[in-house]
Amino acid sequence: MKIALYQPWIYLYGGLERSLLELVQRSRHQWTIFTGHYEPENTFPEFKKLDIVELSPLSIDRNMLQVLKAGIRIFLQKIPLDDYDALVIWCDGMGDMATFRNHEKPVFNICSTPLRPVFDPVYIEQALHTRPFHSQMAFYLFKTLFAIIDRLAWKHYTGVIATSQEVKQRILTGRLYRDTDQLQLFYPGIDWKSYEPPSETPSQTLLLPGRIMWSKNISLAIHAFIKSGLPTPWNLVIAGFVDKKSQPYLKELRKLAQNCPQIIFEESPSDNRLRELYQEAALILFTPLNEDWGIVPLEAMASSKAVIANASGGPKESILHGKTGWLLEPTVDAWSEQLKKLPGLEETIKQMGKSARAHVRQYDWSEFTMGIDKVFDKWAMTH
Repeated sequence: MKIALYQPWIYLYGGLERSLLELVQRSRHQWTIFTGHYEPENTFPEFKKLDIVELSPLSIDRNMLQVLKAGIRIFLQKIPLDDYDALVIWCDGMGDMATFRNHEKPVFNICSTPLRPVFDPVYIEQALHTRPFHSQMAFYLFKTLFAIIDRLAWKHYTGVIATSQEVKQRILTGRLYRDTDQLQLFYPGIDWKSYEPPSETPSQTLLLPGRIMWSKNISLAIHAFIKSGLPTPWNLVIAGFVDKKSQPYLKELRKLAQNCPQIIFEESPSDNRLRELYQEAALILFTPLNEDWGIVPLEAMASSKAVIANASGGPKESILHGKTGWLLEPTVDAWSEQLKKLPGLEETIKQMGKSARAHVRQYDWSEFTMGIDKVFDKWAMTH
């Protein structure tokens, strides 16, 4: 099959971009990627080898006005589908708007999440926390109107693939799609065989990798590390990609950690450097609240590292509490208490890392790709 894939923005090093890339590279079908914003220098370099078509440009700003403008532009955008058998929308919120003018061919949805400010109550609570009253009212108006329009957009989907149970639950709770055979679930994975064994040198480094942005809740780890009072040589390394709009947030984090020399920032490390950090770390911290799925915990476990994460969202599905890591309440007290115990848990942490490496093998990219390919194979056989 020839498949057109639409994702409005491709410009980050993130789990969505990695999942999309792995699918298109490994699939037995022929894919063309359509997007409204592509920055090849700021995302995975392998995208340069793929067939990517840029459509009408979209802003990367995420204030409500710019999101509204982007939604209208996506709604009006006509994707050239004459030479394709199907259209896939890789959904993380706004891409659904493309279905209104582009459903002459079958349309499928690979859903990393419905729009979180509308369909994720935890995200909504975070987003509203510091907003003034008038801004909250505007937010609720946008949320209500978008939910109505988005439910209409989802009526055009021939089938939907959720990337975690958490995402599937958001779809069902948001009344976007019914729980039928047309709604399936395949977990994005990890190329676990490519990860090197951990360093044999004892480590006192806690690594927090991943994108640096407000929704990743990184301040939780900083507050907890400081409160834990872990002595030198224990340290916390925060390493991840920072786009332009998140630079103010990084500045806030640096200010928060300025009196603690044990907290180190590595901005936008290369893939090789990030692999080194995984290998050298004692264990991995993952702080987002209600994450959709989470590639970082998989990378950690592939690196034979235990993971500390919040007991919500995707990590509850991928991490085995007490066996491959710890799932905690998202409070500074809970996290700092766990961090305090680490100096006496060296053997436990090492054993958890071994268990994590064995556990993560079930999340192989081949399983993800074959599952999605079979969805299209089945559809082609019946039409």
